[in-house]
Amino acid sequence: MNGFSGWAARYREPVGRMTWDELPTALRRRVEGALGGEVVEAESQAEGYSPGSADRVVVRGGGRAFVKTVSRSRNADAFDLHRREADVMVQLPQSVRAPRLLTAIEDTADGDDWIALVLSDVDGRHPGGSRDGTDIRAVLDALDTLPVATGALAARPRLAAELAGAFDAWDRMLATGLPSSIPQPVAAAAQAFARTAAGSAALLDGDHLVHVDCRADNLLVDHAGQVWVLDWPWAAVGAHWFDPLAYLLDVLVRGESTDVEAHLAEHPVFAGLTAPTVDAVLAGLAGTFFENAARPAIPQMPTLRDFQRREGLAAAEWLLRRWTTR
Repeated sequence: MNGFSGWAARYREPVGRMTWDELPTALRRRVEGALGGEVVEAESQAEGYSPGSADRVVVRGGGRAFVKTVSRSRNADAFDLHRREADVMVQLPQSVRAPRLLTAIEDTADGDDWIALVLSDVDGRHPGGSRDGTDIRAVLDALDTLPVATGALAARPRLAAELAGAFDAWDRMLATGLPSSIPQPVAAAAQAFARTAAGSAALLDGDHLVHVDCRADNLLVDHAGQVWVLDWPWAAVGAHWFDPLAYLLDVLVRGESTDVEAHLAEHPVFAGLTAPTVDAVLAGLAGTFFENAARPAIPQMPTLRDFQRREGLAAAEWLLRRWTTR
């Protein structure tokens, strides 16, 4: 699984967080060694969709950190994603408002392969909880600070290439028969969606660092109102406006009461972004999510396909509204 097929189909369903105390003793001791003291308090973080552990920990003496772990046997894909995230985070410049990777630990414990990422702790909340759109400007401001990719970051995958196959989803679905999960108003416009999405992945080319997974559960708003960007395994190089557009889609999926078109028109991160480009990318996103939603369910992730269907529906309905208001 790679590219947008991965971004649209990865871990959206909690499968039961492990807690700090459930981790192998040997792994916990290595983390404590890296932190310079015994962990005396650990608060498991229920948000998010990783099948591993995620704990805010306090070390004797008052030091704090965020520790996320997973074993290969629990989920081999998640194990590899933790490795990828560690590779990205050591490359992030200080200008990117993201937790700092203090260390990455791999260990063979209890007959399994484990990985632990130990990060600086950010005390905050996920945006959008009030459902009134008040956090959107701060999120867009934070995403606008993501820099041009230089050095090792410039070698990250190109977003346009990663999503090229995924954005052909409408053509594949029309050729084989539209999934029954696509509602009638969207199905009736499927040919128009396919025409609009044609070649749309190429529009995502660019020279900026792109997070590629900007949903509320991957963002934190701290007590000063600044937004921090979490979870970086899918980082790529592409269009500067892609993350902000994806976040506006997430706003719609979560049902926030706000005018996303006003943000498109007013925020400087979207400067120069044309209406046809927005249409084409929304069409590509809608098709990709609908195609993934029609695939067989994944064991232990029973709501994944419904989530993908809702993402596809939000993108399709947004595009239909754009077409009818011109």
